This record gives sequence, structure tokens and C-alpha cells, in this order.
Amino acid sequence: MSRDDEDRILHGLYYYRENIDEDVQVSGEQLLWLAMHPLREGEAWHRDGKLQSLDTSAFPEEVRGKLITAKLELPLRYLQYRRLITYARRSDGMFYAAVTFAGADRAIRLHTRRGRMDLWYREHRDGVLGMSITVLISLITALLTVIVTTKLLKP
Repeated sequence: MSRDDEDRILHGLYYYRENIDEDVQVSGEQLLWLAMHPLREGEAWHRDGKLQSLDTSAFPEEVRGKLITAKLELPLRYLQYRRLITYARRSDGMFYAAVTFAGADRAIRLHTRRGRMDLWYREHRDGVLGMSITVLISLITALLTVIVTTKLLKP
């Protein structure tokens, strides 16, 4: 399981209907398709009016259980824990999922490269790399300010 799986599921769920707190009925195979395809394909989740899904019969039986747990159940639980979605599983294996306001905000940010960079920075700014990037940007800004100021004040 990775944060990328969660982001792909969230992005696809939101851009399927683009509504907040509206339940969408999906199968586990359809959510697996989202988890296994890049973000740019998340918008194409519904092709020809039908949701795309992954054929799990192509995987061996012993791998199938681990695949569903790692790529489907854990990301959904974590998304719900973070209050980005709400979901419920029916007895026939179908899911009802709804994207919350916070989830829609994250999905919208995931939709663009700049938004993904912003999310990455927010999640890593407390680490060494995030702090280094902050210091580097501050130094570049200060250097450019000094250069522009000296050019403007030069007689």
C-alpha cells in the first residue's frame, strides 16, 4: 500500500461525478482499476458510459486475497480515517463511497502538477529535504531582491 494508491482512488472517485458527499456505487474491481492506473487515467475511469474495472481472475488465487487487501481495503480504510471519503461495504461486495469536502480539495490539487507539488511539499516540509528546499528558495529570493535593488538604486 502506498499513498499513491490512495490518491489515485480519491482522484478517480471525485472526478467520476465531481460531487461532494454523494454516494457512488462501485465494485471492488472498479476501485482496483483506479488504484492501479496513473492519475491522468483516473478521469477516463468511465469510458463509453461504463466504469472500467480490473479482471481479478487473471491473478492467481493466492495473490488475489493479498491484492485486494493491499490495493483496496487498506487504502479505503486510510482514506476514511483521514476523513477524505466515507465508504460502506455491502454484503454482495459492492461499495458505497462518497468524497468529503477535504477529499475533494485534495483531489482537485492532485489534478494538476502544481497541486501535486504543493501537496508533496506540505507533507515533507518538516523533513530534511523540505527544510532544505525552504532554505534554498529563501536564499534565491534574497539574492534576487538584492540584485534588483542594487540595479534600481544605481545612479
